[in-house]
Amino acid sequence: MRILIGGYRPYEIGIFKSDQQEVTVLKAFIRNKLLEYIDEGAEWFIIQGYTGIELYAAEEIIRLKEAHYDIRLGVLMPFHQFDDRYNEMDQALLQKVLAECDFKDYIYKQPYSNPGMFKHINRFLISNTDGALIFFDEEADAKVRFLYNAILEFSGENPYNIERIQFDEINSFIDSGFDN
Repeated sequence: MRILIGGYRPYEIGIFKSDQQEVTVLKAFIRNKLLEYIDEGAEWFIIQGYTGIELYAAEEIIRLKEAHYDIRLGVLMPFHQFDDRYNEMDQALLQKVLAECDFKDYIYKQPYSNPGMFKHINRFLISNTDGALIFFDEEADAKVRFLYNAILEFSGENPYNIERIQFDEINSFIDSGFDN
């Protein structure tokens, strides 16, 4: 089973430093979700390499691989130079993830040229995975909304599993006794 992971960029959820407590909570939550997917037979986890949820998930996938879980990480970057605006720390994290992933490539082997690329990128990612773990709340205005809407459209005509994580679920995780 191949699972697409998508979600918020850090600035969309008020994260401005990698050492904020929220990052620790999100990574622990993501790790728990990944373990659930592994128990259900997930073998591949696919991200695009965006900062925030995707790279947090990649870090946790790498840790699980180091703990001898039989899983793979694929990074399908949208296009060349998509990460040009990343700060040095985010660039370094992306490079670390790319060095440790099992597969990496660009969906478009050229730099960004038009907005229609995003629709095709989403369609490609969805049609080449079996399900998605999406961190998205209807009240939040976030870029992941476009991916989520594309998944809903696709799943209306095709078998596709969607798990949408909302803020309430993360808060419940914290309330249930999360302790770093």
